[in-house]
Amino acid sequence: MCSCTAKPQEILNPALRGPKSQQDRGQYLCTAQNKFGSDSTVITLAVQTEAPKIQPPKSTDIAVYLGKSVTLDCLALGKPPAQISWILPDRSFVREVGTVHTLLSPMSLFQIMGDGMLVLKKVRITDEGKYTCVARNSAGDDVKNMKLEVESQEPFINGMKGKSTTKVLAVSYQTALLHCSVEGKPEPRVWWVTPYGQTLPMPYLGGRFQVHRNGSLELRGVRKTDEGRYMCMAKNNLGEASLLVELEVASLAEKPSFAVPNIEILPIRQDGGLLSLECPARGKPNPEFAWILPNGTMLTPGVRLQRFIHHLGNGTLQISQPVASDKGVYRCLARNVAGQAEKRYGKSNHSGMKITYGLNLNLPCTVDGWPQASITWTLPNGLVLDKPQHIGRVSFLANGTLQLRHVATFDKGTYICKASNSFGLSTLSYPVAVMVFPPRITSMLASITRVSRGSPVTLHCVATGIPKPDISWTLPGRTTLVPHSRFTVQGGIHMTEEGSLVIQNPVLMNSGIYKCNAKNALGTDFKSTYLQVV
Repeated sequence: MCSCTAKPQEILNPALRGPKSQQDRGQYLCTAQNKFGSDSTVITLAVQTEAPKIQPPKSTDIAVYLGKSVTLDCLALGKPPAQISWILPDRSFVREVGTVHTLLSPMSLFQIMGDGMLVLKKVRITDEGKYTCVARNSAGDDVKNMKLEVESQEPFINGMKGKSTTKVLAVSYQTALLHCSVEGKPEPRVWWVTPYGQTLPMPYLGGRFQVHRNGSLELRGVRKTDEGRYMCMAKNNLGEASLLVELEVASLAEKPSFAVPNIEILPIRQDGGLLSLECPARGKPNPEFAWILPNGTMLTPGVRLQRFIHHLGNGTLQISQPVASDKGVYRCLARNVAGQAEKRYGKSNHSGMKITYGLNLNLPCTVDGWPQASITWTLPNGLVLDKPQHIGRVSFLANGTLQLRHVATFDKGTYICKASNSFGLSTLSYPVAVMVFPPRITSMLASITRVSRGSPVTLHCVATGIPKPDISWTLPGRTTLVPHSRFTVQGGIHMTEEGSLVIQNPVLMNSGIYKCNAKNALGTDFKSTYLQVV
């Protein structure tokens, strides 16, 4: 007696490996075959879902003091896991994890945590109101409301209690603005007292003086005789606060400026050394410096934050032992009474820039200095552009930026900007790499697709690649279909814009091999399925 056992290959629909929604439920056909024959079985898939339910918060009425932080919980259970979003008192809708500002409350900081918790940092009067947590998944949604109220509190001026002092340097015959942002509950009464003892209520407008509704005092056409001590006062039934502003008037001022391009791109060298970013700004009076790190943290002079040090005096930022995560844009702000200038350093893990084939590329080369610098661009092919102009796909703009439209592979190379004036010469290099990828079909096609006569069927074909691949279908009779074309035989076959093949009314003669083709300038890819109409 002889026997022979064959181990067939299982063909399993990929949806069974990770159903995510009710759309995946239904019957799936599993077929096994070898040279001795075939067998098949039907698997019925049911997807369990559960609408989200927000757990009752500890309190729906929350009281907090001005300037403090508060946390609003929103823990929701559901299948699949619910997405959490919040509706703020100004009716703005936020759901991104991270720190956000709103249009009506630009000074407020709202931070959404990964578990949906909403954190308010340094609460302000404008943060009072109703907060709505919305939890939503494919099975439904749930809503919970919370009310935030600021506790009664004595006045704050510019975030400070009691008495505070500051100095302001103004320029002759320009406008000076003395800031006095007041918060408190009940709303405090605010007024200013000038060096000559004159009281200015809020709001006030008279002569060269104006007290705005936000508490700030504006002096127009400042003169030397305006120097002195200005006092901002705030008072409610719980207490009072004051701000003493010592105003000094300078006769001459010059806005900060840089003699070199404002933007420099530098690679990160992970050699365990020390990286120094300089901020060589000039101005009268001498500018004050501040650095803003890629994550938004501001470093004032003399401040050290882990491996980052902002040195006093010269505005230099030092980074010890640079690592790959230090990449990003570092901004140096140079400010005096005449204005502000900014210099940026772009730190990259790579020694150049990467641009996707077919997109537009802008290479900035901004110069802010006096005398005005002349700018020239040198292209990888050796072409030199010494004035704003347009040559084919290349534009040298009036602001110094070089623009390349519809980047191609032969645009790769190093682009060099040179800025020169009577103070010297500065060079900025942009190594550019153009990214291209051959096509690859990412959607799965079953080896055999069975369909009943008259039941519409859609064969999906999704492909990636740079440049974007062109999708076509080869039908059993070797006819090739592209988007917008229709096949005239019985069955009503056509392609969608996305590349899917639709057979509206399958008949027996539509059975056969259907092949999806993806093609771009770098190559081709294809996948096929046997359509069996029963």
